[in-house]
Amino acid sequence: MHVAAGPVTKTIAAINIAIAVLMLVPGLYAPVTVAGALIPARFSLGDGVFGDVGYMLPVWLTPLSSAFLHGGILHVALNMLMLLMVGANLERVLGSKSYALLFGAGIIASAAAQFAIDPQSVVPVVGASGAISALFAAHMQLFPRNRPKDWGRVSGKVVHAVQLLIAWVAFNLMLGFVGPGIGVNIAIWAHIGGFVAGLALTWPLLNWRYRNA
Repeated sequence: MHVAAGPVTKTIAAINIAIAVLMLVPGLYAPVTVAGALIPARFSLGDGVFGDVGYMLPVWLTPLSSAFLHGGILHVALNMLMLLMVGANLERVLGSKSYALLFGAGIIASAAAQFAIDPQSVVPVVGASGAISALFAAHMQLFPRNRPKDWGRVSGKVVHAVQLLIAWVAFNLMLGFVGPGIGVNIAIWAHIGGFVAGLALTWPLLNWRYRNA
């Protein structure tokens, strides 16, 4: 049965697409990316490392702004396709408030993970992939192909989360190995950080949604 995307999913997709189209205007892509991308060195070394650049957003805002910037139409199209793949069912089950909180937590966790791995990097990090990774983690837990079984005293939910994390880390390490060979830089640790946030928050957010229903 087809389930229409909820309001949060539609809003996220619309904002991302609108910004991507705006960045097609000649001369806008580079300054908008520099202004709003997550650049780890800005947190660890300060803005002085870039010289006199007056149009950057405040550094504390860049984890959020970077999640709505993309490296081209193909990048945003792929991310929005993934968002729509999991967003409709997930927002229906979690409710719009919990779903929005999960997406936001994915943004923060992905940025934190990318910073922790390479805090002095000056490479701009953009894209909603980290936040969408949190949604994927939630979707995989709430809609598993096989219901996980308990492993001794360890609950099936925990076993399943560990299995998903191992698979996700392995998949992203493979992407990190293959990406440079085809000219694509992939922020794999942002994906992993967002996924961990999704694993940790799925059941608490689901419980919170129904406690406050």
